[in-house]
Amino acid sequence: MPSAFAQAVATIVAPHIPVSGTGDGARAGTEAERMAVALELGRFCERLAAANESINLTGITDPEGMAVRHVLDSLLALPLLEGSRSLMDLGSGGGLPGIPLAIARPDLAVALVESRERKVAALDALVRELQLSPRVEAVHARGEEWLAAHTVDTVIVRAVSETAELLERLRKVRKRMTRLVLLKGPFADRELETVTPRLPRLGFALTRRLDATLPGDAGARVLLVFEPR
Repeated sequence: MPSAFAQAVATIVAPHIPVSGTGDGARAGTEAERMAVALELGRFCERLAAANESINLTGITDPEGMAVRHVLDSLLALPLLEGSRSLMDLGSGGGLPGIPLAIARPDLAVALVESRERKVAALDALVRELQLSPRVEAVHARGEEWLAAHTVDTVIVRAVSETAELLERLRKVRKRMTRLVLLKGPFADRELETVTPRLPRLGFALTRRLDATLPGDAGARVLLVFEPR
């Protein structure tokens, strides 16, 4: 029986779960299937909130806030992952957006790459509790160092560095990825103005942009897709 916390998250999330046939690896078709996925996402939020009592993984711990600002925010990236079978969540922190995407896409192998050792330990425990291992793994490394030794279809980044700084960090390892997806907030256009003239030197091209609005007062989001050149 799911807890009240997990159920509260699932109720908010369920209407937004992708329907089978609408995108790569979508899991849910019937209402029951959608709720099953939503409950998994609710359980993730519940376990993340519990882990947060020992180590700071998130500043949002109420069910509604986690459902909207963590889970739904992460799932905005699903349409941008078509064709991907492997994902690196760079600077994963509390497993966002990597774990929600892994739950929604069971065909996706996910590396949660985090440079802070205590957070990696918490992530590893979380992955095991959710029975996502070995498809999902927590890795203690800096993103560019991990990429120097691995190839991946998609690198995804949420709330880590400004765009120009991040592309500079990844410039030398850009050929190790097929695409880079950035989840940005209201300052996306300001950052793009800064980085666009530098894209040829950095070796990236902006190939897609997705504008979205989260429910309630959670605000607008901008998702940017860069490909190495």
